Amino acid sequence: MQGPGFKSGELAVIPTAKGSTRFLIVATLVIAAISVLVMSFRGALTRPLLFPAPNYRFTPALPGGKIVTAKTARTAFGYYAKSGPKLVVLFHGNGEVMGSMQDIAELLLREGFSVLMTEYPGYGFAAEYTASEQNIYEDSAALLQLMREFYHHAAKDTILWGFSLGTGVATEMAAQKLGQRLILMAPFTSAPDTAAHHFFSLARHLVVDVFNNKAKAPLVEAATLVVHGARDSVIPVSMGQELSTLFRSNELIIVPNADHNDLMARLTPEHWQKILKFVRAA
Repeated sequence: MQGPGFKSGELAVIPTAKGSTRFLIVATLVIAAISVLVMSFRGALTRPLLFPAPNYRFTPALPGGKIVTAKTARTAFGYYAKSGPKLVVLFHGNGEVMGSMQDIAELLLREGFSVLMTEYPGYGFAAEYTASEQNIYEDSAALLQLMREFYHHAAKDTILWGFSLGTGVATEMAAQKLGQRLILMAPFTSAPDTAAHHFFSLARHLVVDVFNNKAKAPLVEAATLVVHGARDSVIPVSMGQELSTLFRSNELIIVPNADHNDLMARLTPEHWQKILKFVRAA
């Protein structure tokens, strides 16, 4: 009998269950191969986004300040200026270099605090090296060891201060008990959480440099101050609020109308007094 849509003499080809199974197997293998390939190159895919280092060096200019170095598998660079027995260590954002925090350093110097600005591998003076979570931790810890051994700043007299990406570094140093107080400005819960916020949920699995502040927060014994802009479009204020509840001892300042990159500029004299009071309590 001739069915609709067929001419006499034509043969209808109906896919068999065996053919469908073969197609599914091949498709699964192709998807798996692509997935393995993508996961193998996660660092190459995500690190340029996570570490967009500026293509320049910026040497700070502070009274009595100087470039200092420490040795790891690399040369770790920092800028140190002495003003008192208490040390504030500044960890910059991902699109900055250590000199980008000079204004804060200058203010702290005037208030009688010594300061150390840290350079990350892959940035500024350390541009020849590879930026990665582990490399940044190692170099930062080496600089803090230098401060203890050669400049006599003990961990109990050290305040760790991070902005944006730098909050991941500062939190890790606090988890290692290398500071007595911790200031986090525009912090994130983790790098994968931030990737998922900006792109899509599965993007979290592409991130190799995790900076898991959320997991480390309960382990931190240092008193912690979180400062976040209410209108932060890069790292949502909800992340700062969530983090502030996870530290054992914490304070939270929400800055009205502040976005991410103008957070410092939006701080009022009252905000600065609260921050300086927190630092002085160390």
